[in-house]
Amino acid sequence: MAMYGEFTHRIDDKGRIILPVSMREVLGDKFVIAKSVDSTLKILYLYTRKDWENIIESAARIAAKDRNKALYVRMLSASGKDTELDSQNRVLIPIELRNYANLGKEAKLLGYNNRVEIWNTESYDKLLSADSTQTVEQIQEKADGVAAILEEASLV
Repeated sequence: MAMYGEFTHRIDDKGRIILPVSMREVLGDKFVIAKSVDSTLKILYLYTRKDWENIIESAARIAAKDRNKALYVRMLSASGKDTELDSQNRVLIPIELRNYANLGKEAKLLGYNNRVEIWNTESYDKLLSADSTQTVEQIQEKADGVAAILEEASLV
């Protein structure tokens, strides 16, 4: 089931953020939070456990064939953390992941296909305004690296 939508939510002092109902329905009560697969974007992803396992298994097969990608796959795998909703439908974002994504008092939650993306609000707004001035070729160049890995892993 695909996720979609854009939401802005407050992050409390303990690092918890409420997930919208539509996202909770897809993710369930227990899921995985991890760094983005695109290392140029300092954002976080939320995946169902099944989707995360599929990504890691596919990425490991790629890394077994290409040693240059093995370190990246290890870092990706290591960034995944099991998490779950609390009784108030909040997810705790571990401090190391909050620091990685430069999250402050609020964040943007984006539904994107099979995942939720968690963005620093200012970074997201800046990216949107920067993308409006980029050429199609510049945007495509940024996407090609990630798309190649996902395609190779049969994840797109």
